[in-house]
Amino acid sequence: MHPIKLLKTIIPLLPLTLANKVSVDESYTQACSGMYDQSSWGGKTSPFISFELSQFPKDQDKQLSVIIFEYQDIVTLGAPLDDSGYHKEYICDSNAIKDGLCEKAGTFIQNSQKNQSQILQFQVSEIGEFPERYPVKKTGYYCVATYSQQSHPSYKGSINFQNSFGKISASEFPKLSLYAILTICYAVSMAYYGFHFWKHKHELLPLQKYFLAFFLYLTLETLFTWGYYDLINRKGESDVGVKIYMVFTAILSGLKVSFSFFLLLVISLGYGIVYPKLDKKLMFKCQIFTGIHLTFVVIYVLANYLTSPESQSLLAGIPVLPVAISTAIFYAMILKSLSATTALLHQQRQMIKLKMYKHLFRIIFFSLLILLLGIIISSFIFIGMSTTELIEQHWKSRFFFLDFWPSLVYFIIFNLIAFIWRPTDTSYMLAASQQLSTDPENVGDFELDDIQSLNNVGDEAEGYQHLDDNDSLNLGSDDEEGGKDGKDHGKNTKNDGLGSSRD
Repeated sequence: MHPIKLLKTIIPLLPLTLANKVSVDESYTQACSGMYDQSSWGGKTSPFISFELSQFPKDQDKQLSVIIFEYQDIVTLGAPLDDSGYHKEYICDSNAIKDGLCEKAGTFIQNSQKNQSQILQFQVSEIGEFPERYPVKKTGYYCVATYSQQSHPSYKGSINFQNSFGKISASEFPKLSLYAILTICYAVSMAYYGFHFWKHKHELLPLQKYFLAFFLYLTLETLFTWGYYDLINRKGESDVGVKIYMVFTAILSGLKVSFSFFLLLVISLGYGIVYPKLDKKLMFKCQIFTGIHLTFVVIYVLANYLTSPESQSLLAGIPVLPVAISTAIFYAMILKSLSATTALLHQQRQMIKLKMYKHLFRIIFFSLLILLLGIIISSFIFIGMSTTELIEQHWKSRFFFLDFWPSLVYFIIFNLIAFIWRPTDTSYMLAASQQLSTDPENVGDFELDDIQSLNNVGDEAEGYQHLDDNDSLNLGSDDEEGGKDGKDHGKNTKNDGLGSSRD
């Protein structure tokens, strides 16, 4: 079967072009990309599609045939070979001429159906850009197909899908606006959290300091991500500086994902609320696994950037496997730790802390459901993308289902968790002193061992506020802490700040 006869079958399965320039050769003969007209996003340049030939054998009798069309008009290409109209001849060869299907050898066959947009086809053998450009007068999904009459074709060319707004592809362009908005949202959330941080600066938990620092990191990471797409729009993906910046943003994204899971894990283990410190060996294991997960995520992000969107190789999907496995393990450890911590708090009848951890469990479980639902919906969208209508509708929203919706879900989930752990008048007292078991009638209150414990809250606060870097997430539990205060800790060292029950 002639390769070009598969045109109608292959094109719906082709990934969208993610750059405005695409290479074609004898192996990869066609490419498609969404295009916006000038009125959609503005810009000084009128959008167009051009073709440039960079390599072709010096054979005067043979030429390279090129056709540019909007995908809606694919029904106007090819001559039907039977009454069903499903089997078609797309290339005018000697047999097609003999059957009276066409006249000029080597060209693409167009039938009598009326096309909705312009169809441009030409033959070229000279190196360089073909002088005639295809003007994009309306927003749509456009395709370019090539065909060589040589028995053993060997050629190279490039297609330029030039939009009016710059060098970024049309399917990626909305990210510029959305990531800018997301950066502003992170900045507003950070300001809100920072206000509470300043308001309760004398009653802070170490964990709350990490939240504020991570808010700053997320704001900058989102800003740098926006800068990456802006750089592509101005310089193009082939620029060396853009590739270096790509590696930088990949590392930032990997750190965001891995540290988020790490932070959730240590919170689920009780750090900062249930226990002042975690065991050193346990903390070290968490850090090692986070480092492994970070490595997998960075490799995946880099592979996603560097892999050609036209690649159909199964090897391109290998980097996602270790990320999926390690992320699933992270979720399992977090949910298991949350269950153990909430069970302990319930046993201790520490209702205020228990309520906080129940809220956290619901948020994490909800995020997992949203993640799975999003993956399922995205998969069905791509599996069902087999008609012209779905293709035309989907290329505009592809960026949202593949890239942006996880960022949006992450923003919502992180803000919900940060809101639970925001600085308040009572949150520090719950961690610095021992919240004791509460009676069912007064579950909203908490008790202290005695008046002396209440007087010691200020001293404990001062001690926590002067923790150095070694008293942060890298600390394990110290043996000497358990036996110093016989009244508060001597009999309950195993509780590590959970408190004792009162008869």
